[in-house]
Amino acid sequence: MQPIILVFVGVAGVFLLAGVTKNQGWYLSDQLCQQGAILCDNPGLILIGVCVIALIVSIRAVVKT
Repeated sequence: MQPIILVFVGVAGVFLLAGVTKNQGWYLSDQLCQQGAILCDNPGLILIGVCVIALIVSIRAVVKT
């Protein structure tokens, strides 16, 4: 599960950076925000998913012990 959490954190960072640099001449940011506009405007949605997954992993680890 940790690799999934790391991937989600990386994706959230990419969308956060793309949202900040949107319409400033960065071609990749413009293309990314054109394809995933809701995630560029609200990268917190991905971070909420990360928190939910981290909570599930934590609960599973506590229950195992």
